[in-house]
Amino acid sequence: MIERRQYDKLVGLLPELYSAQTLETLPQHVVGLLHRLIDADSWGYNETNFSRRRFEALSDPTFEQCGIPGAPATFARLMHRHPMVMHNRNTDQRALKMSDLVSQRQFHRLELYAAAYRQLGVEYLMTGGFHVSPAGDIVTLAFGRDAVDFSEDERDLLNLLRPHLRQAYANADAMTTFKSQLESREQALEEAVDSAVVVVSGGNIKHASRLALRWLSSFFHDRVTPNDELPDLLRRWVRFWQTRLESKPSDLKPCSPLTVESQDGRLNIRLLRTSRAGEVFLLLTRELIRDRPELLQLRLGLAAREAEVLFWVSKGKTSREIAAILSITRKTVDKHVERIHRKLGTETRTAAASIAWSAMRDS
Repeated sequence: MIERRQYDKLVGLLPELYSAQTLETLPQHVVGLLHRLIDADSWGYNETNFSRRRFEALSDPTFEQCGIPGAPATFARLMHRHPMVMHNRNTDQRALKMSDLVSQRQFHRLELYAAAYRQLGVEYLMTGGFHVSPAGDIVTLAFGRDAVDFSEDERDLLNLLRPHLRQAYANADAMTTFKSQLESREQALEEAVDSAVVVVSGGNIKHASRLALRWLSSFFHDRVTPNDELPDLLRRWVRFWQTRLESKPSDLKPCSPLTVESQDGRLNIRLLRTSRAGEVFLLLTRELIRDRPELLQLRLGLAAREAEVLFWVSKGKTSREIAAILSITRKTVDKHVERIHRKLGTETRTAAASIAWSAMRDS
């Protein structure tokens, strides 16, 4: 039986263990709690699949901090020779000590010891975990020490933790599925209305959907991910309006939107509101720019200048006005119009303009 103080440590840890996590954040979360439960020199969270020879590990301190960045690959290569893995492969993953299986001398003869454990300063090892799926995925917690082996009380403590760890993993799996479904629905809704909301804090993106991140990357030509800084132009625009809102609230007119154009259309960014915590809520709306000369060039087989002339003809401009817009002579405009008629098989500007309208609105 474990001591009362150890039991109290476990019970005190459980609310944090069960806090909402996803499969992506759970390993780091668990490793951060382990040092409060069992005293050791190193703590690890490992996921293993024997059939695929896959081994993923997160440790504290990290392998990089210990000066052995290749340790995960080494473990994956030698995992099938690990005495504890070989013993536990067909068990329920109850807590096990390396000293249960091999002597200290035998442990030192292992290639895995020379390649990893010696550099990690691990002379004594204890693991315990659970099966994730019938396919062979296993989650294991690992504790390492340099000087003293683990006690039976510590083994019992790890065994008491195992069912709670399994449930925390199941909760994280459910949360991951829920978030994925929520993001999919959010994205479908945003794409249906061609709009998205971005929450900014301190110039960094605090929350943004995948659609919003894709738009920011596309229109500002820079890869943007969650927790990244906003693109420079957008960051300066947000800072400008945030400063004005804070300094002259009574004199301000509504914030004018920031508009950015690219081949993907036009992105309009509006400042919805700011919070007392300093957060800024941005509304992104995208417009597909259909009335562009490039579309006429592409869809009607016109030359670049012919497409520009036809574009302005479709807007009701005269030859004189088109000449002024394009900085060419009126005679040159009329020659382009003649060639446009021949290519389109039209005789009047109205007929040519009608074809242009159809081409620019053809999805």
